[in-house]
Amino acid sequence: MPLIGLAGHVVFDDTDDAGVILDTRRGVYLSLNATATRMLCTALACDSVAAAVARLREDFDADEETLAAGLAGLAARLGEHALLAEDGGGAPAPRRWGRRRGVR
Repeated sequence: MPLIGLAGHVVFDDTDDAGVILDTRRGVYLSLNATATRMLCTALACDSVAAAVARLREDFDADEETLAAGLAGLAARLGEHALLAEDGGGAPAPRRWGRRRGVR
């Protein structure tokens, strides 16, 4: 079960080290910077905070507490915009737009 699950009405694209989240219910999108995009991709792939933090430590020069706080902050912001699955995790893999290097 992933650490973070996106709601069924959310489409996520992580092309070119930046991310875009489309809320299809409201017809709005949010842009993510490279750091938030990497954190979201990691949270979608890992089943615990510890696993996500360990993976993020490979990419960022930050301690565990900082990375865990970043993940919690990202989840809180996504929750504020009603973009998370109701249980917060365990949702099916998010739908993705076609990527420039092929379609997922």
